[in-house]
Amino acid sequence: MTSASATEPPRSAPSPWFRSAPFDLLLILAVPFATWPLVMAGKLAWGAELLNQLILLTATGHYFATFVRAYGDLDLFARFRVRFVLAPIVLLATCAGMFTTGNGPALMVLVWGWGFWHWLAQAFGFARIYDIKVGSFRPLTAWLDKALVITGFIGAIVLNDGALAEAARTFVGAGITLPSAEQFTIVEHVVLGAMILVGSLYAVNLGWTIARGLPWSWQKQFMHVTTIGYYWFAFAWLPNVLVAYVLYELFHDIQYYAITWLTCRQRIRRPGTAKWLQFLFRPTWGAAIIFVLLMTAFGGVDAIGRGDLASTQLGDQLWLSVFLTFALLHYYYDGFIWKARENTLGSDLGIKGGLGATVVPGLRHAGYWALFFAPMIAILTFGAGHPDRRDSLEALVALAPDDFQNQRELGLALTADKQFPAAFEHYRASIRINPDLALTRLNYGSALDLAGDLDAAAAQYEKALQCPDRAPAHQLAHTNLGVILLVRGDRAAAESHFAAAQKLGGKASDPIHRMMGLAAAAPTAAAERRIKLYAAVLQLDPEQVDANGNLGDLLLARGEAAAAEPHFKALLRVEPQSVPGLLGLARTQATLQQINEARATLRRALRLAPGNPALLALQAQLSGR
Repeated sequence: MTSASATEPPRSAPSPWFRSAPFDLLLILAVPFATWPLVMAGKLAWGAELLNQLILLTATGHYFATFVRAYGDLDLFARFRVRFVLAPIVLLATCAGMFTTGNGPALMVLVWGWGFWHWLAQAFGFARIYDIKVGSFRPLTAWLDKALVITGFIGAIVLNDGALAEAARTFVGAGITLPSAEQFTIVEHVVLGAMILVGSLYAVNLGWTIARGLPWSWQKQFMHVTTIGYYWFAFAWLPNVLVAYVLYELFHDIQYYAITWLTCRQRIRRPGTAKWLQFLFRPTWGAAIIFVLLMTAFGGVDAIGRGDLASTQLGDQLWLSVFLTFALLHYYYDGFIWKARENTLGSDLGIKGGLGATVVPGLRHAGYWALFFAPMIAILTFGAGHPDRRDSLEALVALAPDDFQNQRELGLALTADKQFPAAFEHYRASIRINPDLALTRLNYGSALDLAGDLDAAAAQYEKALQCPDRAPAHQLAHTNLGVILLVRGDRAAAESHFAAAQKLGGKASDPIHRMMGLAAAAPTAAAERRIKLYAAVLQLDPEQVDANGNLGDLLLARGEAAAAEPHFKALLRVEPQSVPGLLGLARTQATLQQINEARATLRRALRLAPGNPALLALQAQLSGR
């Protein structure tokens, strides 16, 4: 009689990979080595702002991947039917209500928190899958995996000023008071201590596991390095947090596409799936391409809609409400549809004999929704509302002094308040952190220009032109530098810069508008600067009405009536019925002892504005002569 062991085929060892070594390395483990050059090339070609908009193609797109699985797996839908039906209604009503009542910032705190936890949870979940694949189920190891991911991600936020400032902006925008720099130092020390402690315990446990010959996954260790390490690298190495976000988000999205494709490809082999899901995940390259294009198209709808379709404030609020609802649903659904320890999903991931996951009863699960609504209500109740922008920026700079963006924005706010020395200090700090940003150089130059330091302003405009252009920075720098040269009398050099600005296109290339704005912003005592600016305007347009009128007034106030007269006459050639122009000319004629001409000019003005107090005062003055 043949033994059972002789007749049964030998069992193959379980694979330590999600699918295979090439699949995992390309789409899960080694993704940073592809996303890094892609994002850097995109930054160089398009700039941080456009790159941040383009990431919506995959960021919003991967939300749709969640819905594909949630609503295409009929067994899963039947199991969680109430959640899948009610959650979209509740969240959409909440998002729309919060934005249309002006409470969007409070909602954004919750969205940020859920999003951060979602990134963290994916990193932990993928690491645990690799352990389970090799048969490692020790609770201590799982606990240390979770602690390592949590402390690593929180540490990247707390200990890097760019990431910290981005998070703090969300909180301060909702009226949440930030801790002082001294208070936050304690938080930094606690987080750093927790990272060191958890890292040490993790290393000891890994060494003990290897020494005892227990199952362990080198893929998981590599996963921790490329996930936690990449998150740290993105926010610690890159000064621009927008690019750092894109860098990690693309990594996250590619991994999510990969696991969705892998599990759904396996899921359609069993009954209980929608026909469209079966079609979408056919075992062909064409189906895989359609899947990626469909996800990307969903993200494209969001990217296009934010700029073109949501053209009104209400439209923008409703559009944002819809896509934030999608984001929240994505975070929420992922909390219970991706249970690697569950038999069905474990089977799709190649985990044989997976453990049954505990399902939270419906009533208790509904109670967990308090974790979403309670913080939001607390923010609305106890928050400070809409804080003053300058106060917020000062708090952010105190908390994260090495964030170039807040330093620049505070410099801009101080410039608006004419506090130039303080503004210069923050612009210099921003440039020290990120010296190659044309916009910061431009804003610093404009502040120096307003303060009257033309040499230093010109130097900053020239440096802005040496930085990569992010429209309209170079256009404005050419215009502003041309204005300085024109005021100094170098018209040929000025016109070359005006031509360069004009070539770049847009309203920012109008030097007259720039000079009129500078003159209006100049202090009343800076009469000489205003005179030079108006005179420079008239070099480009001798008939410019406001420049002629204002220059005439300034010259007249300085006792230069003869020089003022032609400017009032030039104004009146263009606008014969200008009461200010007629008043200015009459005063000039009176000063020049042209009494009859002054009375004639005054009569013209009184016919247009008989009750004008300034005209009546001049009439009384002339009547005594």
